[in-house]
Amino acid sequence: MSNVYVDRTKPSILYLNEYTIDSDRIDADFYHIDYISNERQLKQSGLEIKPLGKIISKMNSPIGWQGIPSAAYLPKGAGVPLIRVQNVNDLMLDRDTLIGVQEYIYQDQPAIQAEAEDIIITRVGTIGRVCRVPNDVSKLAMGQNLTRIKVDSSIITSEFLTIFMASEYCQLQMKRYAYGGVQPSLTNKNIKQLLVPIPSPEIQKYIGDKVRRAEELREEAKAAKKDYEYIIQDIYSDSNTIKFPKGFYTVQSHDFDDKHLRIDSNFYNPLYKNRKLDSYKNVKLSKLVDLKKNCKIQAEEKYAYFEIGDLSTSNILDGKERVKGSELPGRAKLKLEKDDIIVSLVQESIEVTSYVDKELKNTLTTNGCAVLIPRDKSLSGYLYAIISSKYFIAQKCRYISGTNIRSMSKDDLLDMIVPVVEDGILTKVNELVKKEFACLRESKKLIQEAKQDVEDLIEGNFDMSKLDNNYTAESRC
Repeated sequence: MSNVYVDRTKPSILYLNEYTIDSDRIDADFYHIDYISNERQLKQSGLEIKPLGKIISKMNSPIGWQGIPSAAYLPKGAGVPLIRVQNVNDLMLDRDTLIGVQEYIYQDQPAIQAEAEDIIITRVGTIGRVCRVPNDVSKLAMGQNLTRIKVDSSIITSEFLTIFMASEYCQLQMKRYAYGGVQPSLTNKNIKQLLVPIPSPEIQKYIGDKVRRAEELREEAKAAKKDYEYIIQDIYSDSNTIKFPKGFYTVQSHDFDDKHLRIDSNFYNPLYKNRKLDSYKNVKLSKLVDLKKNCKIQAEEKYAYFEIGDLSTSNILDGKERVKGSELPGRAKLKLEKDDIIVSLVQESIEVTSYVDKELKNTLTTNGCAVLIPRDKSLSGYLYAIISSKYFIAQKCRYISGTNIRSMSKDDLLDMIVPVVEDGILTKVNELVKKEFACLRESKKLIQEAKQDVEDLIEGNFDMSKLDNNYTAESRC
């Protein structure tokens, strides 16, 4: 980069030698100082640097492909798993939402085939997300807008390359090579041009072990969630899970609910009744929780703010950028504390339920949802498991009303019934919820540490003594 003279950094003004200009890119933004500085740092890191195309053994993606016929789509668990852009998240493959595709489609389309330990890259629209295909997946079909690469394991490990591609040093490169306005894109040619550092096998293993352990912890969290979902399923075994059931039935005048003043027929659908729940002690949610009230926001204090769109089940509340109270929207009024349960009331996001598993400093959410404070903290995990279950969510839909913005009221939420089961089951569910979130949090921590290790390595700040400590990422769940 000796042929670059920096005049100003803000705004970015550079003088380039003709040999520095890429023949394919003459747009000024391609030569922004941030991109030039990023490339300089990589080349001056003292590490061996290779283009990605030189360290992979295979690359393919469904470019120009017409797509999978709709008749070939299969439900989750059937056929060959199909990965789409939404399945690539936080360096992990989200297997919970994978659908399937018929075997013959996979066999007839080599461009969509991926395998264990491949790295998947999103390259259209939301570019730069990466994940590694787990070892226990023998084959995987790719939807459009994805590219898969298989590394040359004699040069680099897939774990190290995955974490490097998620680091700022690779993300800036992908941002640089992306083109297009409304929907930026990367080509496979661009991806092959990405510069990758090649550290020693010892360093690759040290960092890769963290990535691999993070993947294992994510799977442990999913296993814990499945275990408590089976318990909840047994409690609600006679319950409806359809959010808005339909059908023909008779409603008698004495069935009408005076309190809720509901005369819409769906409110009285017999599918909402559950005979098995009568065998438990059932109490109103209002007897178990308090409703959080708006707090006073300090204009100069900094807060993390989570909108409903930022929340979901099995989601760690962490890593949000903090902004001054004066810059927050007016709806940012509910302060989050350990063991709080966040519940959406709006139809479009009615499934959203989130759990605060640790103390958070100055963290808020919108007062458009309900934040529940368990009166008995030892019940918080159980209440979260119940409220986030598909059975409780279906019951919530019973109370939704309105025209433009359909929602349920907080009063109706507090009136809903919660089965209180025997102490042994309560304890078991609480332990499983705590384990799920502990594993998720430890997994996220390891990924952040691995990213920092990569950046320290490139910047010359990596502590080599770490290699002598025989690091093992054991579960702390």
